[in-house]
Amino acid sequence: MMKKSVPRGTYEKQMTEFDGIDLTAVTWKDNKVVTFLSSYVGAEPVGQVERFDKANKTRIKISCPHIIKEYNAHMGGVDLMDSFIGRYRIAMRSRKWYLRIFYHLLDMTVINSWLVYKNLKTTEANSSVLNLCNYRLELAEVLAKVNNSFELCNKRGRPSTSNSVEMEIQAKKKERTSSTYSS
Repeated sequence: MMKKSVPRGTYEKQMTEFDGIDLTAVTWKDNKVVTFLSSYVGAEPVGQVERFDKANKTRIKISCPHIIKEYNAHMGGVDLMDSFIGRYRIAMRSRKWYLRIFYHLLDMTVINSWLVYKNLKTTEANSSVLNLCNYRLELAEVLAKVNNSFELCNKRGRPSTSNSVEMEIQAKKKERTSSTYSS
């Protein structure tokens, strides 16, 4: 496929089955060799696309597998997600691969929640929508406040069985302080 003698538009496909799922691998030569793996669609039906030919300085039609057309039709969402993640990525770095995956998934979760928030806000009349940066800041503040409210509820040490025990302790402290002054 990499040879110059192989014309543009040439493709090769291989099919296999894994755990009952049909997988199709398609390699297609455009300006460069492109490889796709899909469980959704294969190479057929083959269509035609127009490309500019540098040698003849004209537009030519070359064959294009169906998997390439499907990818080009639906690639906008992936590019948009990568763009959003690139703007405000979590800045914590780690040598551990699983932490990098966790931070990436956390970024994706925040962006998905922002998109849901944006859709809900646009349906409301006269409501302003936060941009992604301000939404992330607001989300961080809310999550920090939730954590503080839990700390106030969770006291350290052994929990008392009732309020009457605490009242008895306070009464004994008062008796001790009053008896020391009376002596």
